Amino acid sequence: MFGDFLIAGEIVIIGLAAAAHLTAVVLGWSFSRCVLFFAGLVCAALVGGAGVLSVGRIRSGKPFFPGKGDKPALRKPGRTEGCLYAVSALIFLTQLIFICMGDTNYREGDMTVETVGSFLAADALYQVNPMTGFPYTQGIPSRLKILCLPTLYASLSRLTGLSPAIVVWKVIPVITLVSSYAAFTLLSVSLFPETDRDAYREKRACFMTVVSLLMWVGAYQPGMDGFQLLCGGWMGVTIRNLVLLPWLLSLCLRRKWIYAALCIPAEACIVWTLYGCGVCLLFLLCMGTIQVCRGMRGFLHNS
Repeated sequence: MFGDFLIAGEIVIIGLAAAAHLTAVVLGWSFSRCVLFFAGLVCAALVGGAGVLSVGRIRSGKPFFPGKGDKPALRKPGRTEGCLYAVSALIFLTQLIFICMGDTNYREGDMTVETVGSFLAADALYQVNPMTGFPYTQGIPSRLKILCLPTLYASLSRLTGLSPAIVVWKVIPVITLVSSYAAFTLLSVSLFPETDRDAYREKRACFMTVVSLLMWVGAYQPGMDGFQLLCGGWMGVTIRNLVLLPWLLSLCLRRKWIYAALCIPAEACIVWTLYGCGVCLLFLLCMGTIQVCRGMRGFLHNS
């Protein structure tokens, strides 16, 4: 599904950013060299991914560009389903506008933009204190150096020419919002699989409407999921809670364990251990245990 490719691609980019970041920190590279290395990794990943897809297409005998007869027929949605999706789309649009306004970000205690700006100004990683503009006298904790999101955001700012504020407070939150909706859409598909009746379509539409409404309802207080999504979409905790976890649950329900395992290193790259890193691992272990217990129960029942 498109949502799987979207989120998996984002996880790959986070992993490449982490590789470039840790390499630069260990070897003492400048930020400019780190950006070039990151860009090279991304290009290599794109070429490798295109090659793998091409080989898969050739082996399966499928054409690269499907013709008109290969496209599935579109089904006209029912009245209830259409109304629910229209409500969800309207809510998504209002949330998108809310994020793009840019003046509603929760910045108390957050120095992501300042850190990104220090990378760009000093051409170095974690060498200049973003609060004072002077070099660190005693260094910074290693727990902060392993997080790659500031390097990723600074790299995007350098490569696109956008200011750190635009990248951190607008571009990334929009990507997080779209990815969150993609993750919850996949979760709705997993919770309500196709049946002979069309009721599952209305259930999926109802699920997405409820999720979009809850995001708005939860935007009233810091710490709520809706607040994190709409006012702090650049934070690693937000990406984990509202993108990785719902996607992980959908993957477990569909038993796509290889994709599910990607969430563990992705979380490790964006969330520090004592701030909650390990949630994806524990969640995956719990879901795997449940699946094993269900399988054993079915085996004992049949025997």
